[in-house]
Amino acid sequence: MVKILVPATSANLGPGFDFLGLALELYNIVEFAPEQEWVVTAEGYAATRLAGRSDLLVCQAIRAVYSQVGRELPGARVHLRNNIPDVGGLGSSASAIVGGLAAANTYLGSPLSKPELLQLAAALEGHPDNVAPAIFGGLVAVYRGEGERISTLQIPFPEGIKVVLAVPELKVSTAAARSILPKTVPLADAVFNLSHTGLLVGACFAGRADLLRVAMEDRLHQEKRATLIPGFWTVVDRAYQAGAYGVALSGSGPTIIALTPAEKVSLVGAAMQEAFAGVGVQAKWLSLSVNTGGYILASET
Repeated sequence: MVKILVPATSANLGPGFDFLGLALELYNIVEFAPEQEWVVTAEGYAATRLAGRSDLLVCQAIRAVYSQVGRELPGARVHLRNNIPDVGGLGSSASAIVGGLAAANTYLGSPLSKPELLQLAAALEGHPDNVAPAIFGGLVAVYRGEGERISTLQIPFPEGIKVVLAVPELKVSTAAARSILPKTVPLADAVFNLSHTGLLVGACFAGRADLLRVAMEDRLHQEKRATLIPGFWTVVDRAYQAGAYGVALSGSGPTIIALTPAEKVSLVGAAMQEAFAGVGVQAKWLSLSVNTGGYILASET
């Protein structure tokens, strides 16, 4: 069996829509070995919904690697240990895809490089800003380069900043969060996001935590998606009042991410949790460090 740990990810960070993704030290675990038939078991989040199914994204990813290298795969034994909340906004789908790709590739002796795995992952996910950090780790910018190939740029994440997540007991599907977005946007809003994305990247390179509040503002997606999350703007305001540097929707939500000074972690987490409670939504908060290397080979037997 090959065992792979895949980090949670947070996409966009405000204005970096479909461009920025951050890997976090919270892991789903994928175990894999070829068999004559498919046997899929699961524990943790969504276990009852996933167990016994060979059509899952993780299984599709395993098949994609075998197909890419020209190997047959009649079946597999797959076990999932899901520690990443599946409410939305933490890359649980991306972790399944990357976990399947990495497990199959490792079992076969790693014939595919990480950039090659990224192409397969992007084809399965559709939006590479979540899969890229799960593969490479850290803060990653994704873009289409020559021949429409997905490429990445590693961006330094400022030292001394912790990630605080407010995870509400709400379910917002990525499809629903995308369906409410307009097909076109005003030029002024596009310019706003371009400038703020540039400022966010620049602030990270310069280590300017003081710029994050302005840099993480957005006009393309958050206002629309906030309508799906009771108390969203109250949670954001309370996080800033408690000392967060920058706050944004994590991916398509409903999870909210706050980049926070280490000494303010508990204050920010409690403030966001209380803000959700004030509108009748149960939530928990997590404090995480940034994963710097992407997926991890835990064991191979």
